[in-house]
Amino acid sequence: MSLYDRLILFLKGMAMGISDLIPGISGGTIALLLGIYKEFISSLKSINQLTLVLLINLNFKKLNKQLNLKFIFPVFIGILTSIFIFSKLITYMISNHKILLLSFFYGLILFSSIRLIRNSSPKSIYDFLYIVFGFIIGFLIMFIEPLSTSHSFFSIFFSGFIAISAMLLPGISGSYILLILGKYKFMLDSISSLNFANISIFSLGAILGILSFSKIIHWLIINYYRLTIFFLSGLMLGTLNKVWPWQLNQELVFPYGDESDLMLSFFIFVFSGFISNYLTTR
Repeated sequence: MSLYDRLILFLKGMAMGISDLIPGISGGTIALLLGIYKEFISSLKSINQLTLVLLINLNFKKLNKQLNLKFIFPVFIGILTSIFIFSKLITYMISNHKILLLSFFYGLILFSSIRLIRNSSPKSIYDFLYIVFGFIIGFLIMFIEPLSTSHSFFSIFFSGFIAISAMLLPGISGSYILLILGKYKFMLDSISSLNFANISIFSLGAILGILSFSKIIHWLIINYYRLTIFFLSGLMLGTLNKVWPWQLNQELVFPYGDESDLMLSFFIFVFSGFISNYLTTR
């Protein structure tokens, strides 16, 4: 693998990391759009007790063979880089330019989901049922009310476990799951202030979630690839209501604002369609 290929994987990881900071956007969605989802899940599901033994013995040759390190390492470094570098920027964008930010992601997810379905060529009634089923699940998840939970170590650990499992699924945002669990702002502040105790506990839960959930997704992709893609595409379409740019008190409203703002939002929406076409045809 050339240095250029590794740089591309690093940038794709950064795109995943940025998306995971935005409630309603899933890193799994971006991985699927960027064409690395299947390999990403395959690498994660290979992590087991042998991985720890090889790591302790510094046997990177066998570790690379087991985990495909040349792929997963630059992706993970990209994800972590984005989370630590852009956590404050995303907070600023959400507070000051939320409509423009969500206009881009709304178009990206909408156009890409439709294209993924089209490329997989649904033919039977069962194909369409999986799309509809995914849509319904995604739509209903977005109406779950946020919980009020403590910030105990167990609560942080559990949040990491659930959020990372959601992150692996295109359509379901790990950040939104943290919002539901009442941990989104808490963890964003912990990352921004480098609270290593909270970050470490959350990471342990996330690692356990990766070890558990990636194996299930990998099995589905290997044995039912087309149906899994149909379900995940429907899931992404179903969660679009959470990414709708114009919301007041968490309720969807018609586009509002002056003409220049609306035109800019529309331009960004259309531009995301071109980006989507580029990503899904590579």
